Amino acid sequence: MGSEQDMVRVGELARRLGTPVRLAEQGPDRSPDQSPLFQGRLSWQQLRPGLSLHCSDCLELHDFSTQVEVSPRLSLVLFMNGDGQAQYDDRRLQVAPRPGRPEGIAIALTEPATFTRQAHSGQHIRKLSICLTPEWFASSGLDAHISIRRLIEPRQHLALRRWTPTAPLLALAEQVMGQPADGELLAHLQQEVRVLGLVHGVVEQLVGEPTEPVRQRPHHQRLVQRAQELLHSGEADGWSLEQIASAVGASASTLQRQFQAAQGMSLFAWQRQRKLQQAHVALQSGVSISEAAWQAGYSSTANFTTAFRRQFGMTPQRVQKFY
Repeated sequence: MGSEQDMVRVGELARRLGTPVRLAEQGPDRSPDQSPLFQGRLSWQQLRPGLSLHCSDCLELHDFSTQVEVSPRLSLVLFMNGDGQAQYDDRRLQVAPRPGRPEGIAIALTEPATFTRQAHSGQHIRKLSICLTPEWFASSGLDAHISIRRLIEPRQHLALRRWTPTAPLLALAEQVMGQPADGELLAHLQQEVRVLGLVHGVVEQLVGEPTEPVRQRPHHQRLVQRAQELLHSGEADGWSLEQIASAVGASASTLQRQFQAAQGMSLFAWQRQRKLQQAHVALQSGVSISEAAWQAGYSSTANFTTAFRRQFGMTPQRVQKFY
């Protein structure tokens, strides 16, 4: 599987993928089998037949492109950092998440296709990809649902959809990214549970099944949006729930209830996750742990480290070491 921080060459890439990889557009003086392509963490896990996970948190060392043949599947991809420049046959894909603003996409393949990806020297890639095959849908009984069948029926070949990386989905994704690929049975099962949680949240968006945010009345949606904008501004840092509720024109109980319905967590839990995500980005840019802790609202670096590990599955020191 491979998840260590290492140098990955094309031969190792093919071994981890379990399929031949073609390398193109490499420099004239480089040997395709010897030159490292990536430095960092790349992992591929087969969680169960038809359900696989790929995580990348690495640096691209050269300008090159890779090609690989892929079988029918529904791919759910979360881009956290880096320019996602790729294509499936003639279907071009361009994703460029902004700092702190991940992007989610889903692409359906109902027949085999050639996947081509362009890499750029010096680019840091951080992404997560979940692949679901028709066999997995069949074994799960999900292909019996009309809304699911519409995602993977033949006319949907190369159909591209976008999905929203909500705070709960991002928190779950960070836990998945932080879990080593090579682990004990219980760790493997825990990873599968997390991945299935992501699948549920994303597929729910794709098929348009009712969720709490959709059932909210428009004025409640606007209330939650105003609260989020206030929290994003930094003006409400250190405020109580009552102060925030007063600023957005609601009672504390109403704001808390509607925020929980929209985000699947309390207002302050959402704020903590958002602050920790900002701290993660800050650590990548070279900020000290004490400064990142202060930015996230922690006066104690020990408490910050505990919360950081709980959310991302790794310590701030580990993030600093890699970046």
